[in-house]
Amino acid sequence: MRLIILNDNVPAEGLLNDWGWSVLVEGRNRFIFDADTNPLVLAHNSKALGVSLNDLDFAFLSHWHYDHYGGLPYVGELNPGLRLYAPPGNRAMALRWGFDVMEVFTAGEIAKGIWTSGPLDDFEQALGVETSSGLVVIVGCSHPGVDRLTKALLDVSGYEKAHLVIGGYHGPSRRTLDRLAEMAEFIAPAHCSGDFAKAYVRKTYPEKYVGVMTGSIIEV
Repeated sequence: MRLIILNDNVPAEGLLNDWGWSVLVEGRNRFIFDADTNPLVLAHNSKALGVSLNDLDFAFLSHWHYDHYGGLPYVGELNPGLRLYAPPGNRAMALRWGFDVMEVFTAGEIAKGIWTSGPLDDFEQALGVETSSGLVVIVGCSHPGVDRLTKALLDVSGYEKAHLVIGGYHGPSRRTLDRLAEMAEFIAPAHCSGDFAKAYVRKTYPEKYVGVMTGSIIEV
């Protein structure tokens, strides 16, 4: 499986960049997790990275904040009728963008070997993907806590530990990062995680730290 970072807060030469988060996942299923802020960023970066945003199996939205859903109209235009797994709240808007909207209320398996945590605090969900190396957890902003979202996915999937947890950690505390380190083999703080979180993981758990930026491609 490949994780292709279409946009992260950290820029890269030759790619467009803004405050946002979007990941193209290519494996047994091919899907997009979150859609950044700007459709132009997705269009430019996908072309520059040599990947297509057409012919996706589904789209997954962590939560209804603009830096995660701003590019969804573009994704919907490229994939009419695409299934969108999203927390409740903006179904009518997503329907206008051309999606087949599946509102998620509880944790569960949405495709073979792919689980949602369900919206924690009735707000934000995360995704777990089964790989040959173990469970890969992808988070958006982790407002409910990256440790809580990861634990919810371990519970629903039956895994004891995550192979990788990647995405925005929302300026977590040391205690949150320590709990996450107990649950994950590798930790990839991105987007809204903040410099402190990256520095803390890099110093305290150097064997677990994975750096992420716009254009990163992680193979699992």
